Amino acid sequence: MDALQFEIARFLAAKALQKRRTTYQQVSEAVGWNHPTGRGLGPNLEVILHYLAERKLPPLTTILVKKGERYPAEDAMAYIRAALGPIDIETAQKDVFAFDWTSVPELAPASDALPDGRQVWLTSFWGFDPANWGCIGFSDEARRTRYLRNSQPGTLVAIYVTKGRGPTGMRGNVVGVLEICHEVGPAERFISGDTWAEKERDVDSRGKWLHAVRATRAWRITPEDYTPVEELFPQAYNSAHPEFIGASGVPVSSEEAEKLYELDVYEVPVYGQTGSVDPTIQTLEAALAPSRAIRPASQPYWVGETDGPKHLYILRLKGDIAAYLGRTSDQVQHQHIIKVGFSKSPQARRDQIQSAYPRGTFIWEVFKPDPQPDKAPYSNTEIAIAGEDAMKKRLVEDGAEVLGGEFFLADYSLVLRTWAAGTNAAGEKQGEKSRAASA
Repeated sequence: MDALQFEIARFLAAKALQKRRTTYQQVSEAVGWNHPTGRGLGPNLEVILHYLAERKLPPLTTILVKKGERYPAEDAMAYIRAALGPIDIETAQKDVFAFDWTSVPELAPASDALPDGRQVWLTSFWGFDPANWGCIGFSDEARRTRYLRNSQPGTLVAIYVTKGRGPTGMRGNVVGVLEICHEVGPAERFISGDTWAEKERDVDSRGKWLHAVRATRAWRITPEDYTPVEELFPQAYNSAHPEFIGASGVPVSSEEAEKLYELDVYEVPVYGQTGSVDPTIQTLEAALAPSRAIRPASQPYWVGETDGPKHLYILRLKGDIAAYLGRTSDQVQHQHIIKVGFSKSPQARRDQIQSAYPRGTFIWEVFKPDPQPDKAPYSNTEIAIAGEDAMKKRLVEDGAEVLGGEFFLADYSLVLRTWAAGTNAAGEKQGEKSRAASA
């Protein structure tokens, strides 16, 4: 095997030691592969599979699966069966997890890549706003003591929004992750003044959750990856009454936790913390990994997220734009302030931009796509850039006012023509790539 194949095998061995499956995206991010969803890895995986078979080692590649799946896809199984015969995949995975991979020197993960022992817990909030609420809270000292006794500093706490209260689109879904240290104190110390005052004004929350444990980092899950709590963590969610989960928290098994690591997230500020945050949209697995040298991108641009499938988007600013621009209403009649771009998650990008604004009447909304398709339609950044460039070109050529960067003032008709120009250009670029790949 070559150096890359050994690196992939060591990554898989590290996952096996954690008794966790992994995805093509996670492998790609870990080794700096040139396609983020793992396209083209097959020949390398086949070499690894035969290398292991020749040495009578368990088939590591059987724990490599598509996002959200437990077993390899059928096309991958064809390669596995060709090398190993008609194996039982569940038994093969159990063999991989049971084997001591540290006993194979060339495949043993480096010491700094071994599992860090993080635990995952589950609890519920009425929302998710770490910039103003930087802790988890308990209603009494006994519940907090139970959590501290059974957890470790650095534990990850997955947050789902209660089904009876919270933003409508979040209710019942796992929406974020907090990293919790073991610093304790009154909740007021870890919550912003305005948010604390709002909490105490509400009769339903007044005097509750006063015994707090501080959060040190936080990640929002992209809305496209919101998952009902009973689907993401069926065992943990069914292990206790929802009221108990919200009041005390429950641990999540390593098997269920692996699904959390596959979700796309971006880091957000935590109240009281002064360190920098990384807004890159990436899997939680990648967000938690130590920085590593990666193969440089083939194109000289950076979009604040890993490559992979993309949406084009147009964001629109809602509010009194005349006041915002310092103009009269007549001067901006029928005009809209928009931002054009592309992202894995238009909603996450909207949230990131909105977070830079103080609370007020100016709100960014995702104007296009509407409705947003379940899957991003463009396979990579290069294709999405063709669409974004076409949108900017149409705006400039048709007389939109440039407000700086990707922000424009344009009338409604031009906004619609801009969207058509972008989607047409991206579609044509994707068609060219597909034809070239099949030639």
